Amino acid sequence: MPYCPECGYEYLPDITKCPDCGRELVDSLPVEKHLPDENWLPLRNLPGNIYAEMVKEVLDKAGIPSMIKSDAISTAYGAKTASVAGSAAQIFVPEKYHKKCQQILFDMMDHI
Repeated sequence: MPYCPECGYEYLPDITKCPDCGRELVDSLPVEKHLPDENWLPLRNLPGNIYAEMVKEVLDKAGIPSMIKSDAISTAYGAKTASVAGSAAQIFVPEKYHKKCQQILFDMMDHI
């Protein structure tokens, strides 16, 4: 599966450019050095990539590293969805930030 080197999102094999930033997709992303040293924990599932991206943006601004893992429905053909029935996205954060991120996620998404 190809990935966007800028956004880090995974796409289906027939997608060649990132629909968000226009960058050419690559076969794999470079592994960051801090990843193996961290224990990454998942936050609760979100109903689609749009919600996950909103939370990730808040975490980025707070200086908290995070990764989004989306299902095939949420990323199929570069589609950006808020909530297609059955779609899901999950954010992973380093264990040391997990409790703080759970609270951030609750504050942002307690209504969904």
